Amino acid sequence: MNSHMQATGPMTEEQIKQLETWLVSPVFKGKAMPLDKLQGLLCAVVSSPDVIPASRWIAEVLGTKPTIESEAQINEFMGLLMGFYNHVVSQFMDDGQHLNLMLKAESQGDERDSYQSWCDGYILGWSLSKQEWMTPGNEPLKKLTFPILLLSGAFKEDAENRGEEFMPPDEYEKLVLECMAVLPDSVFKIYNYWLAQRKHSPVKRDTPKVGRNDTCPCGSGKKYKQCCGQSRTLH
Repeated sequence: MNSHMQATGPMTEEQIKQLETWLVSPVFKGKAMPLDKLQGLLCAVVSSPDVIPASRWIAEVLGTKPTIESEAQINEFMGLLMGFYNHVVSQFMDDGQHLNLMLKAESQGDERDSYQSWCDGYILGWSLSKQEWMTPGNEPLKKLTFPILLLSGAFKEDAENRGEEFMPPDEYEKLVLECMAVLPDSVFKIYNYWLAQRKHSPVKRDTPKVGRNDTCPCGSGKKYKQCCGQSRTLH
């Protein structure tokens, strides 16, 4: 488990709805990450072989500098956001039995779940890691990440960009359904894969530690101690 992970239990349905309302509020100018993509991102952050600072993933979630002026509102939003982080952590406990993916409907009039946004969030989350996930010869991890990459549409898009067909439509649809079925289990196994790796070989820091008087890496221009290094601070 990452050193920054602290499971404090799941959020209530009402709290999750409050967070979702915040994410679509005008203060983020339409730039904040939707809830399904946020859960995908945090599943990768929680599973990462190295500790991904909150300042890095929060910047991705917000997408812009929000127009929140009230300290009470800042504390409310940050409390919900960090509560959701802990909610995701708690879902990996108990052998992943509580890992419920929050998926949106494909579109209006189509009640099928859309996996692309969730998987895009997960891929973004693993890109924040300083350690390379897809090293040559790492077949176990490549196999586990295959459903995520396929459901994100990455393979199909890559083939289309080359003017090729990824596979016949009926075969592709069958593969999509298979990946949908195994996705939660694959996500939990990725978490366990990196957990085992961390136990056997501590991850070396690739970048210097951010000091409290250094400029905050989120790009705000403030000192770290006055920004993301301060508990529940939003900028």
